Amino acid sequence: MKIDIMERGYIAREKLKDLIVKKVERFEKYVGKDATCKVVLSARKENAYKMEVSINAKGLFVRSEVESDNMYVNLDTCLSKIERQIVKHRDRLTDIKKVDLGADLLFFDEIPTFTKPEIKKRKEYDLYPMSENEAMEQLELVDNNFYVFLNEATQKVCVLYRRDDGDFGIISTNI
Repeated sequence: MKIDIMERGYIAREKLKDLIVKKVERFEKYVGKDATCKVVLSARKENAYKMEVSINAKGLFVRSEVESDNMYVNLDTCLSKIERQIVKHRDRLTDIKKVDLGADLLFFDEIPTFTKPEIKKRKEYDLYPMSENEAMEQLELVDNNFYVFLNEATQKVCVLYRRDDGDFGIISTNI
């Protein structure tokens, strides 16, 4: 497995990098040798460190993001989330079916059972062309963290969402 460790505003010691490589390589038996892993380490505020782990393999993309005051705690939390996602979606993945997951899970004592989520509610509404600024105003009016609109400049369906830092992001669609 190819592991890339990126540092953004945070300088990791070799001990932490070696531990990341050692722990992430354990997932190779689930995702195969051709998989790639990207680990991003960043300092957010004073005593707040963020770790993002993304594993991309054939037919699989899992990602975890954690923020705390300790990178070593972040590592264990991220990897436990990654393992949970792999176990949850093992039926969809051909490489994972070949491995007995009950033999040596990294963070679970036994294989957890998951119930398939259901769609409980549907909404339908009309899209009206509007500018991004108008969409931001509409998002402030609705009690939600996203707003779907038709961008009048590009004629594309877009999703405006509120980011954790208080700013906004836009997802544009292509048809």
